Amino acid sequence: MGTHRLIYIRTDGNAKIASGHLVRCFSVALACRKLGMEVHFLVSDSESRLLLAQLMGSDTDFSITQLETASYDSLEQELPEVLSILSSHNFDSSLPSGRTSSGARKPVFLLDSYYVTEHYLLSLWSYAQTAYLDDLRLFDYPADLVINYDVIPEDQMASYKTSYANAGQLLLGASYAPLRSQFQNRQTHLREKASDILVTTGGSDPLHFCLRLVSQIADLLQTSNSSCAQNHMLCAGKNFHIVIGKMNEDKENLYRLAKELPFLTLHENVQDMADLMSKCDLAVSAAGTTLYELCALGIPTISFIISDNQLDCAGAFDRANAIPCAGDLRVSADEVFQKIFQFIEDTAALSGDSCAKRKAMHHRMTGLVDGNGAARIAHALFCLCSSEKQTL
Repeated sequence: MGTHRLIYIRTDGNAKIASGHLVRCFSVALACRKLGMEVHFLVSDSESRLLLAQLMGSDTDFSITQLETASYDSLEQELPEVLSILSSHNFDSSLPSGRTSSGARKPVFLLDSYYVTEHYLLSLWSYAQTAYLDDLRLFDYPADLVINYDVIPEDQMASYKTSYANAGQLLLGASYAPLRSQFQNRQTHLREKASDILVTTGGSDPLHFCLRLVSQIADLLQTSNSSCAQNHMLCAGKNFHIVIGKMNEDKENLYRLAKELPFLTLHENVQDMADLMSKCDLAVSAAGTTLYELCALGIPTISFIISDNQLDCAGAFDRANAIPCAGDLRVSADEVFQKIFQFIEDTAALSGDSCAKRKAMHHRMTGLVDGNGAARIAHALFCLCSSEKQTL
């Protein structure tokens, strides 16, 4: 292997756990490659392998090994196979600076799985420099490096550090969000007039948010009721761009409505989401990774909640005064839609005041997430290759 830096990335993605782990790990892998690191992926099943290969496209610089003994939800059973792979580097613990007996640097093992155990990480200790990508804080992970890109208020940072006492090094906060390369070093310039609004719920829309929103807008534009006059004027002249996820059950109804409603444009199988976002002035989005992406571009956004795993994310961005949350659609749908229309009124009206509000939001968002988290993580992994083991 020579003296180059080697990294194994162990992660999965399938219908049950979605593809988020694969996407963020691939972003880190691309950044590692730019630093000259050799990247090898380890996955548990053919579905993970296929999804990862699709992300890579024609890129052949990365290898993918499908472990023969692995299961995405039971990491312990793969340990002998993983340790066999790592031990092939003939590491001699008596050699300095984490080098193998052949002179190569000790490999790094980056793990991104919710099914990690303390025993699994400790078992890797003699074979690799270990890094763990976390967002659950399930226990105090014994690893050389722990990454958590939660939006962390200043008054909670000490608590986060305490919960990771076993980590040799910590990368904490939203600046370490490993976003896709299309969101790196790319910010939008706010237009004086806000006319295009992005709407996204992610891969699915179980509560039919998009269909309900479109129906309400159509009703507002057709009504002559004076009590709706304000929202009528608000929606007039706006273009709503709805991203249809692969599992959106309302696809046919939305396409039917799009033929009748000139203000509605549908987008499916979007390859460059950053480009689409950059063409919009505002966004209405379900909470999740999308909020980090919108922050990196500085698109003024309001979020809403459609599942339990979005509660913390939506609340964190709201408390950071970066992205307000309209609420939980499962609990108070009327209130959610009311707050969304109010947000559009406050930020898209034809007034200098609205433009100033959007500029302020843009500044706060890009100050929180700049899109370069993957590069920061890769740099830490690069440095980890040459570091000495720290004592637990």
